[in-house]
Amino acid sequence: MYSTLEGAKKCAKSLHRLFDESGLIFPLSKCQLAVAKAGGFQHWHDLQSNLAETKRPMGEDDYRRRLLAALPEPCRNPVRAWFADEPPPDPPVEGYPARWYRDVYPYLAAVTKLHRRTPLLRPGSGRGQQLRELLVYELLLNLKGGVQPPAQLEADTLAFCFRGELDALYPEQIRHPDFERELARLVEAKILDWRFGTMRVLPPASDVEAEVRARKAGMAQYWTETPADDANAHERLMALREALASVGVDNALRIAGAIAEQGSDAYTTPSGAMLDLLSRLAAEGELETFARAVDLAATIHPQNAAFVRSKAPAKIASNYFGARLQLPMHDFVAWADDNPQWADRLVSDLTSPERFQATVEAIADEVRSRAAA
Repeated sequence: MYSTLEGAKKCAKSLHRLFDESGLIFPLSKCQLAVAKAGGFQHWHDLQSNLAETKRPMGEDDYRRRLLAALPEPCRNPVRAWFADEPPPDPPVEGYPARWYRDVYPYLAAVTKLHRRTPLLRPGSGRGQQLRELLVYELLLNLKGGVQPPAQLEADTLAFCFRGELDALYPEQIRHPDFERELARLVEAKILDWRFGTMRVLPPASDVEAEVRARKAGMAQYWTETPADDANAHERLMALREALASVGVDNALRIAGAIAEQGSDAYTTPSGAMLDLLSRLAAEGELETFARAVDLAATIHPQNAAFVRSKAPAKIASNYFGARLQLPMHDFVAWADDNPQWADRLVSDLTSPERFQATVEAIADEVRSRAAA
């Protein structure tokens, strides 16, 4: 967040550095545009004109929401982790950006899988199929082995970029008599793009983002079905965190921790960790995240779904209306007596985080109006 032009410049540079640490290609100019939009400006020049001489305060929640909306999906995972002040991932593999395996590898796996259905690459697609397949997967999977710089992902196009001359990228395939012809076919089909010393593997026609989400959800499901022990605790936690972040959940690590602690002896009920988290989210005003946490906990632990949902209205009443908004409880109780279905209404709206937030805010407005009457 920023209130001056210098602060905005620092925010853009911090974003650019964050994406570099993930192996994401997102130029500084695009980071500047995202920062400008997050601040309520149309573009960077608009920001420069309005912040050059004056300060402009803004709400932190609004800034974060607009910044995420201004960024392509691959950029949102590192930004959410940054906002939540999550600890850094495990030590990276030598030569790879620190967050590459968390933020880029899922896209590499998804693109590799989906390209197997691409007409020119799938088995039976005619003469040269094996060579064409090699020209794509040689880069994505490093089939030749040895040291190779990690693939970088263009965040806004989902293309993977590999820098080098053709003889370095394809030391064996370039000697094949059909190399030029099959490379040209892949370029014409918009599977590969070769220019300025960079080979780009373009994304398939399939929905890459959906495949990434499905992959992360599958890993989370695997770990929740695997008996918990100290040896797999970290893998379980991070798989849940990645699954939550992939569907747009803020504070994903906190929610993952609460889900992973289901049944912990530290609480008086099996869902105690989740209930504790819901109290904190309500007190912090994180209403959409509150709803997503309930829905996801219910999906992963369906045997406790009804119990957790039933506690949601009380958490909102006590920790949001009371602790955060400081609404007089006697006014809320009087309003609730006149609206006995309010709790059922909240529980019903939990399946739509946006609708849930709107409903909670509408109730707060009604209580205020009653108090002022």
